[in-house]
Amino acid sequence: MKNLNKTLLYIVLILVLLALAGSFYVLRADEQVVVIRLGKVVASNMEPGLYFKIPFMDRTVKYTKKLIEYDADPVAVVTSDKKNLVFDTIALFRISDPETLYRRVRTIASVQQRLDDSIYSAVRVVAGRLSFDDLVKRSREKAFEQANAIAREQSREYGVEILSVAFKRVFLPQDNEQAVYRSMQAERNRIAAQLRAEGQAEAITKRSLADRKQIEMIAGARKQAEEIKGEGDRVAQETIAKATVEAKDLYLFLKTMDFYQTVLPGTPVLLRPGEGNLRYLKGITGDTTNVKEPLPFFQEQGN
Repeated sequence: MKNLNKTLLYIVLILVLLALAGSFYVLRADEQVVVIRLGKVVASNMEPGLYFKIPFMDRTVKYTKKLIEYDADPVAVVTSDKKNLVFDTIALFRISDPETLYRRVRTIASVQQRLDDSIYSAVRVVAGRLSFDDLVKRSREKAFEQANAIAREQSREYGVEILSVAFKRVFLPQDNEQAVYRSMQAERNRIAAQLRAEGQAEAITKRSLADRKQIEMIAGARKQAEEIKGEGDRVAQETIAKATVEAKDLYLFLKTMDFYQTVLPGTPVLLRPGEGNLRYLKGITGDTTNVKEPLPFFQEQGN
């Protein structure tokens, strides 16, 4: 009888210990919990510490406080300028209301499935408002902000908060790549042709200016040369005029030489002794006494 009582006592002690052990739970700093009693949510705790629960009636469902990464499947959308694009997006979210999360979807895997709709809807709305060029370069940051706002608003009903939606890649569907490539190539060829035409026009303008400057410089040089030549001729004429006043035969000599040079260039001229320009070689016109042996003819080359 005593042994039976001891056994029953041990059993009761064990049950009490089990009940006491099941009456408390520890919540870490990176955890949050929902307390379920007979299938209904009765409490939720987000602060770390030691908490009490009714044994055999209450159970706890813990969720993490850490950021959760969600890699969405690529989605195809149509931009405002009727171009097809494929967005490969990624999102970061955290559980902000564990009670709502348990009531609506219960598990994180189910949340991620629901986020597909939210993220796809956000990307589709943003892409429908912007053009291809805006999404690719001009308004990329604006697109991120709009997508974050829309996805964040839609995800609140699941008890989660989306902190960021980013585009890992934005690319064209396979069927459109070649068409876009040809369009880009044609645009680059057009720009190249325009640049070449502008370069040729500028080259023609510069060559025209250079030719005009060359002509002006040559004309100026010729003008200056003619002025210098005219001045030289004037000085020469004045000098000759002064010289012929004292030596009158010099004028006739110069005129005769000019005649030979201009009228009879390269033509042999036969002169008798003492005639023509030979008379200037004797010192005194008509004086032949100093000539010992007069020659019958002299030959002179006109220059």
